[in-house]
Amino acid sequence: MTPAEVAVLTALSPDRTLTATQVQLASTLTAWRTRNALAHLESRGLIVPSHPRGRWRITPRGRAALTSKASRFR
Repeated sequence: MTPAEVAVLTALSPDRTLTATQVQLASTLTAWRTRNALAHLESRGLIVPSHPRGRWRITPRGRAALTSKASRFR
């Protein structure tokens, strides 16, 4: 897991539903890194799109991954 992916998961935890722009602002990443991290996390089932459209939320699997991996990036 990359530091950008950890930053995105952290922005979405514990149960926040955010747009890509809100994730970008909360994680202080560039737009490109944010979109790239969102795509990778979604492909692994760590985040899912939510309603209303254009929002993301973390899955239980994503919370578990964040718990186990985040300590490496602090």
